[in-house]
Amino acid sequence: MTVADDLNALEQQVRDAFPRGIWVDPAAPDHPAGGCPDLTVRAEVITRLLLGPLPPAAGHLPGLRLAGVRITGAMDLRDATVDTVVVIERCSFDEPPQCAGLTVRSLRIRQCRLPGFDGVRMRVPDQLDLAACVVSGGVRLDRARIEGDLCLRGTALNASADGLALSGDGMTVGGGLDCGGGFTADGGISLKGLRIDGPVIFSGARITCPGGDALNIDRAVVNDRVRAARLTVAGRFRLFNATIAGSVRLSGARLSHPGGMALGAGGATVRGGFWCSQSFTAEGEVRLIGAELRANLCFDDAVLSNHTGPALTLDGARLGEFEASRMTVTHGPVSLIGTRVDGSLRLDGARLGRYGEPTAFDAEGAAIAGSVYFQDLRADAAVRLRGAVVAGRVLFTGARLTVREGVALDVRGLQAAELSLRTTEPVPGSVLLERAHLGLLRDDPERWPARLALEGLRYAALSPPSPAADRLRWLARDPTGYRPGPYEELAASYVRSGELAQARHVLYAKERGQHAAGSLLGRVWGAAQDMTIGYGYRPWRALPWLGLLVGAGSAIYRISPPAALNPAQAPHFNPVVYTTDLLLPVVDLGQASAFDPSGGEQWFSYLLVTAGWILVTTVAAGVARALTRPDPRG
Repeated sequence: MTVADDLNALEQQVRDAFPRGIWVDPAAPDHPAGGCPDLTVRAEVITRLLLGPLPPAAGHLPGLRLAGVRITGAMDLRDATVDTVVVIERCSFDEPPQCAGLTVRSLRIRQCRLPGFDGVRMRVPDQLDLAACVVSGGVRLDRARIEGDLCLRGTALNASADGLALSGDGMTVGGGLDCGGGFTADGGISLKGLRIDGPVIFSGARITCPGGDALNIDRAVVNDRVRAARLTVAGRFRLFNATIAGSVRLSGARLSHPGGMALGAGGATVRGGFWCSQSFTAEGEVRLIGAELRANLCFDDAVLSNHTGPALTLDGARLGEFEASRMTVTHGPVSLIGTRVDGSLRLDGARLGRYGEPTAFDAEGAAIAGSVYFQDLRADAAVRLRGAVVAGRVLFTGARLTVREGVALDVRGLQAAELSLRTTEPVPGSVLLERAHLGLLRDDPERWPARLALEGLRYAALSPPSPAADRLRWLARDPTGYRPGPYEELAASYVRSGELAQARHVLYAKERGQHAAGSLLGRVWGAAQDMTIGYGYRPWRALPWLGLLVGAGSAIYRISPPAALNPAQAPHFNPVVYTTDLLLPVVDLGQASAFDPSGGEQWFSYLLVTAGWILVTTVAAGVARALTRPDPRG
């Protein structure tokens, strides 16, 4: 049968229009619709026209341009080659077009209703346009090669039997992919291994695949950008190991996968910005482990929540800048463990954590080339920067850390040019500063934390400058009790600033604390040193004791002088010199060895000798301490 056999009136018009490539549209005002009571066209007629040898009309290019009809039967173009333009608009297909392996110059099926579309391995040198269609059984474009644009703008897709509304694994697109303009998909979209030179657009789209992979672009190579502002996704959005030359814009998007991963881009490389701002919301984890985001990662004004784990995970990622001002996290921590940030990290005005959760923010081992801004932050669980290295400042100015029981701030091992703890109110929980190395530690004596762990803390300077008496109250907030290191570090800071008297005050307090924490014998010996010479830091205290003992002995021995051992050779007795000779065991004035007291005076002489040894020993210990420790930290 030829194309001319057994044609209805509309099919005959299609046949006649094809060589000239003109429109057949029964709804057009100038179309002779009265002559076509049957608005159906058999798919086999279209197939034969596209594949047949019908020559073009002189001066025209052949092509199929058809609108407003019902296409019955199967349009089977599998593995065929069609060297014409095919445009079909406002039509309904009874059966899915079979275009697997088809090579066609340009295919545009717009505003049509289809039960499905199979374009696996298609080759389209120009454009594939499926805009504004309703496809009830899914679109398959796996391994298709489209040298122009792929347009599904405004299209509504429903899933096929495999649960996919759009399948384009391994597809290559020379232009862009447009799934914006009200595009919807009730089922998953799989674009794994996509290679595309133009932009990928899902702006304003809605994709629904609860509990599954709603949008999967794993391992894609996008030589332009991904635009998905105001995208709504129920299910997982995946970008694992994708490479994107431009930016990813998810501003205002709403992602939902409760209890699981809402957005995953682990191992992805994005050379432009990654924007999850302007009221972006994610219910479920946002996971970018090991991603390389070379420009900004922005969560300004975002709202994140995950009841079963981290809300945002950036462990091991490399970022240009991290901006999350005014971000709200209602459930789950923010994790940047081992993350590298080439610029600054900003969480100004953010609200993180939830009462009862162990951690609100964790950047353990992170390396940040700029500064960290927690200004006006509110954290209802612990903030951790343990072992982080920050080239600039770490600022908690105006922050509120509300944890009352347990750790509120853990910066153990932090290295930073400055740490500012000028919070709006005293931190009721513990602040751990152990082993941190800081250039400047800035705080507010009116708002010191309730508990401070300071062992191993090193700092070049403290601000504001405070007298030692105030800073000793600061040291006393360590819940672990007395430790010598914090005292030595504080004294060293006073030495560096030239305040030697303040440094001695601190070291004196250190010695008192050290002996108070020792054994009973040590406490007694310490009390003796404290009363006599203040551990060498108050040497003038020996003078009153010496004067008291000399005066008492002189009075007693003046009233009851001791008998001379050898009256013929004994020197003239002098009670002051005799008492002094008893008190100074390292000096022989010739009196103590020449006279021998008896009775009560003899016992008193023993007391003087003992007191002399204690006095000399403590003075020697204090002098030795001062001479052997020029650096207060030893």
